[in-house]
Amino acid sequence: MDGPILQKRTSLKSFWGLYVVLGFVAAVIWVAGFAYDRVPVSGPIIVLAGFVPLLAGLIYAWLVRLNAEYRLFQDSLEVESGIISRRIENIQLFRVRDLALAQSMLNRIAGVGDITVTSPDQSAPRYRLRGVEDPRKVYDQLRELVSKSQATRQTMIVEEER
Repeated sequence: MDGPILQKRTSLKSFWGLYVVLGFVAAVIWVAGFAYDRVPVSGPIIVLAGFVPLLAGLIYAWLVRLNAEYRLFQDSLEVESGIISRRIENIQLFRVRDLALAQSMLNRIAGVGDITVTSPDQSAPRYRLRGVEDPRKVYDQLRELVSKSQATRQTMIVEEER
């Protein structure tokens, strides 16, 4: 098998909403700490206390980024996940039934999005690639490779009636 065509991790840009909320929490801590004289805490402690939520958010985003890596090959999508123990999911592109791209307003501004891959695979029938940078380009590339893989394998999608 050749090397991956594309290799990505969750983008740190996909956490902008979290950064904004935690920045607001930090500002509230600082304002409350310095505005009220009844708080028996020194200024440097208040400043440090404000940085705690920001630091926690950055650590969380970094751990989520480390958790998953997506690799796109000519005929498969491989998702390696886990921090301590690792798991690899391999989705054959000829089996993909549907692709979807979702972007919130904040993610559109940041240039990231989530791509959902649906297949008849028992272990992962729907897999969501979160926080993909330049998602439209990746989506189009994935769609083209799925189409080529299905044409090469002469695969037909059969819809089930319910």
